[in-house]
Amino acid sequence: MNLRTRRTAATIGLAVVAAAALTACSGSDSGAGGSAGAPSGAAVEAIDAADLTTGTASGDLDAVTWYGGYRPVITLDPIGLADYPEETAIPNLCEPLLRVTPDYQLQPGLATKFGYTDDTHYEITLRDDVTFWDGTPMTAEDVAFSLQRNLDPKYLSNYSGAFSQVTDVSVTGPQTVTVTLKQRSRNFEIALGTLGSAVVQKAFTEQAGRAFGSPGTGVMCTGPFQFTSYDGTSKLVMTRYDGYWDAENAAHAGTFTFVYPADPAALANGLTSGKIDGGLSLPTNLVAGLQNAANGTLYVGGEGSTPINVDLLFTKSDGPSADPKVRQALSQVIDRTAIAKTVFSDTADPLYKVSGPGVWGYAQDTYRAAYDGYVTEPDVEAAKALVEESGIGDQPLVFGYPAGDTESTQIATVVQQEADQIGLKIKLEGLPNQQYGALFADPTAREPYDLILTKNYVELPEPLSLDSLIGSTAGNMNFSGYQDAEVEQSLAEADATADDEARAQLVLAAETKLAEALPAIPIAQPRALVFENDRLTGSTLTFSYMTSPWAAAVGAK
Repeated sequence: MNLRTRRTAATIGLAVVAAAALTACSGSDSGAGGSAGAPSGAAVEAIDAADLTTGTASGDLDAVTWYGGYRPVITLDPIGLADYPEETAIPNLCEPLLRVTPDYQLQPGLATKFGYTDDTHYEITLRDDVTFWDGTPMTAEDVAFSLQRNLDPKYLSNYSGAFSQVTDVSVTGPQTVTVTLKQRSRNFEIALGTLGSAVVQKAFTEQAGRAFGSPGTGVMCTGPFQFTSYDGTSKLVMTRYDGYWDAENAAHAGTFTFVYPADPAALANGLTSGKIDGGLSLPTNLVAGLQNAANGTLYVGGEGSTPINVDLLFTKSDGPSADPKVRQALSQVIDRTAIAKTVFSDTADPLYKVSGPGVWGYAQDTYRAAYDGYVTEPDVEAAKALVEESGIGDQPLVFGYPAGDTESTQIATVVQQEADQIGLKIKLEGLPNQQYGALFADPTAREPYDLILTKNYVELPEPLSLDSLIGSTAGNMNFSGYQDAEVEQSLAEADATADDEARAQLVLAAETKLAEALPAIPIAQPRALVFENDRLTGSTLTFSYMTSPWAAAVGAK
């Protein structure tokens, strides 16, 4: 969830973490959750900006077992659900048209050439040596079908927002597909490197119907691993596809298995015992137990090392939670620094705008200068005054969060306590992780709540994409129905602007308005956390794994 549109945007992505109670941001070190400082154990290695992977594999391995995310994959359909578990696994099976390198560059992949022929036509030239796992060739018809699914409401694509400027997708040659747009679109260009452009076999998909992507049916794609089995709850098995078109980047592991431990302790024990070989975007409450692991390395990123945002997302267009004064009051009282330090074990940074350092893929100085103007300390008295001006009284705001996620539970508790200091009542409602995921796909499921907690993200670092998710009427994370003509115009112009600096200025114009209305309140930006067993190497250290067949590079050290 770039325009993930989600990114059903379900874009949440909440990690399963070790159970620990936090009654205030001053919490104590419980061994699993509290932090006395940044990770510094013998197994810790800091990730520098130049560090893109853990190394280059020297050979193959029979099998690798990997942590797949905070819950089991819900669907293997590439456009069905854009969330951490799905985007960790699916890119290894179903490849986007363009390959995203670990430093977020868009490179040829299934497409050899790509670009605008004029302002409203984008031409994609395809490789002629790609086969699906059943041996049949990938055709232009398969590619056009795959892209068209984002335009068809019946597929409920999580990437539809990135295709909002697209009006047609046509086969225009044996290896050529032409996309017609209303205007040039940066969001569309980025989507060609995400699962929004993942190629699926047309015949298999149509024959499978609603079962496509289910555990019993799977998918038919072109990736370096092929779908083998999935029990729907605990284990997803992929095997190396020997007919993969890119021999230089063929999979090193004969079998690659994703597991989804329901018990946080089982995850920690699995990693330290070697039963689980590694994990990406790990729960921060595992830091204390992994930083001195004898069998692997815990890689810890710096500020801006992920494009992940922990946000409070508002869900109603009217009522007390829609009042900007209420939203501003809540934002002003939140102690972001304390949350980043305590809840995230010093592996996150306070976040003061929705587009923080982790999404500044260009014009960093411009974005930084604007961002620094929003860095502030909590102001209880000012927040109290706003609450009084709003006239909300004792009306509570209902706050939904995933009760199975300790980080989220801690944040929700702290936010409730801080809101209470200014006379703002918040009612907490914890939901099972799977049920919580439905909030991002089903509007009726969101009806009981005024705000929800999300770990939002974009696959590639582009502020426009993240702002469009919550600020555009086409954004799939715009759950509160936020509308502002100036914001809409600025985002639309930015989407059509190729020059980075000019686009940044347009994005910042939209962000000024978004910071006033606050359809989302930013809280923290987690840093990269990767664990890798000493017996292997090749893991990606950047968020590019959410769009690329990263697991193919993992092999023998």
